[in-house]
Amino acid sequence: MSEVFIVRHGETDYNVQKRYCGSSEVDLNSKGMEQARALSDKLREHNIDIIITSSMKRAIQTASIIAEELNKSVVTVNGIHERCVGVYEGLTKEEVQEKYPELWAQKCTRTYDAAPDNGETIKEVEERVFEAINKLREEYSGQKILVVTHGFISRVINKYFNKVEEDEFYNFAMDNCDICKFEFSE
Repeated sequence: MSEVFIVRHGETDYNVQKRYCGSSEVDLNSKGMEQARALSDKLREHNIDIIITSSMKRAIQTASIIAEELNKSVVTVNGIHERCVGVYEGLTKEEVQEKYPELWAQKCTRTYDAAPDNGETIKEVEERVFEAINKLREEYSGQKILVVTHGFISRVINKYFNKVEEDEFYNFAMDNCDICKFEFSE
């Protein structure tokens, strides 16, 4: 049986400012770096075999700090990067409401087949994440896998393992450097 530990990347200034980060490349702030170091201590007891990370800077930085502390290698995997939220990127909810009131009223970030202009739908994200997780399942069978990813992607991964319905999807949330364990049944 494979154990999969999902970690949301450390804190960024965008997180503090409550900005949509999406596919924007932002660095961890000093607190985010400290969170990753602290998380490393908690992860020691789990005897992680491999660290997988999103291709986005904030996840790579988090994974690199953990890898250095645990003396493990890091593999970057396509498909587990954060959802692109198009025209919302870099904006706060208040700024989106002011700049795009009609789009905001459509609740397109929470509708399965809709997205902000130039963004990804939940369905599109789900397809790429499920494909990536299936590949991890095959490639790292029987191992303890740490996956460093993003807030929205952690919800999609929770859906993958727990088969949650659309109305329950947003009930799952991870803070920065939170960890959640799932298992692949063989």
